[in-house]
Amino acid sequence: MPVAIYNNTKGDRDADTRKAFEEPAWNNPVVRIVDADGKDVVPRHAGDWSAAGLLRVMSAALEKRDVETPPWLALLTQEAASRKSGLETAVFGMT
Repeated sequence: MPVAIYNNTKGDRDADTRKAFEEPAWNNPVVRIVDADGKDVVPRHAGDWSAAGLLRVMSAALEKRDVETPPWLALLTQEAASRKSGLETAVFGMT
């Protein structure tokens, strides 16, 4: 289960979530992927907010649980990593 923790909002619900996950207020947002008991499946994700970074941590969580990564997610992860590292575009014409 993915959990997005908003560290810079007010309200009891957000404060309770931050307290449960020991996250400081007014910090950069983090993503946690937790099990049904709220325990981290993989380490908290912070800092790399690219699609590649988020997809990589999602795939890691599936692998940690011995769940096969769906082909569409593997392809999306590969594409995002390629784009992050400098994917080039080529156009070919046909007659």
